Amino acid sequence: MRKVLRIVGFFVAVALVVTYICYASHLAKRHRAEQQVTGVVVSITDSTDMQQFATSEQIHKQLRNSGLKIENNSVSSVDALKISEYIARNGFVREAYAYVTYSGEVRINIKQHKPVARLLCGGLNSYITSDGAVFKSPQGASYYTAVVTGGYRSQFVPKGDGDIESSYVKLMAREDERLAKLGDEFRALRSKSASCSQRKAELRKDRKRKILESKASHEQRKVAIDMDIAKCNEQLQCFTVEREQLERRQRAIEMRKKKLQKKYDDFRNLLKFVEEIEDDSFWRAEVVQFVADTTSTGEISLRLIPRSGDFVITLGTLSARAEKMKKLQKFYDNGLSHLGWDRFRSIDLRYSKQVICTE
Repeated sequence: MRKVLRIVGFFVAVALVVTYICYASHLAKRHRAEQQVTGVVVSITDSTDMQQFATSEQIHKQLRNSGLKIENNSVSSVDALKISEYIARNGFVREAYAYVTYSGEVRINIKQHKPVARLLCGGLNSYITSDGAVFKSPQGASYYTAVVTGGYRSQFVPKGDGDIESSYVKLMAREDERLAKLGDEFRALRSKSASCSQRKAELRKDRKRKILESKASHEQRKVAIDMDIAKCNEQLQCFTVEREQLERRQRAIEMRKKKLQKKYDDFRNLLKFVEEIEDDSFWRAEVVQFVADTTSTGEISLRLIPRSGDFVITLGTLSARAEKMKKLQKFYDNGLSHLGWDRFRSIDLRYSKQVICTE
């Protein structure tokens, strides 16, 4: 009997809990349907006076112009996911999360991208992160970071926004598609060439005089066969020319792929170099600007504008950049400190084991 009572008691308790949950859920739904939005709170969690792309007031203005149902509406009509997606359209936004509190307050938490440099080169006015995300500078943005100027412009972000790795992958995939199409053309050409060679071999066998065939008939048939063999030879020559053209196109595509790889690596090295300078307390304070241009071979050539002195530092390409900066550090410590900071107009680091200065 006691066992039965325990079982009955257990099921009654479960029923009461389920009933309470259902009732609470019903009350919450009714509350949500009746509750009006009491306000919108925007929090840009990593924003400071020197490190911000937008203010909460600007985000509020965007939301008012968005057409989304937020203020002066019931909580049930608020779509937090759409709000998050709308805010995330801002290129500077790394993460946006919107939710509604029980009291009816819409809260939006925003995390910004942390750029490694501002690209003011080649007509761009964009920021770029260390992982290659590029976004245009928001109007009125205030974000202190390294500045890259000059004539250099990457083909991976021609419009000043996007992701350099995604763009690189897309461009390489396009070249791979062209190679795949060439592969189909090569296979079709080999098939036609093999058929023509087989036809030619069969014709050569047919040139032999057959049993009981008269000499005159054989000579007459040989003439026709030789004409067909000549046509086969012409076709094979055409196939050879076509194959050479395909090979030239193949080499051109492979060359473009190598150039794309080199340009991508060069761009990544530029970002790495800027990060290396920013991670060094001395050089971060000393280097005011990076001036990037493109050499005749397509490589990035860099000049540095320092805070001290009235000279320009020519780094050249990004190869052996660590050794070049070590040379510059030694020249700063042992040369300029004795010769004077205003003596030279340019310092050239491009040559091995040398620092060339011009007055």
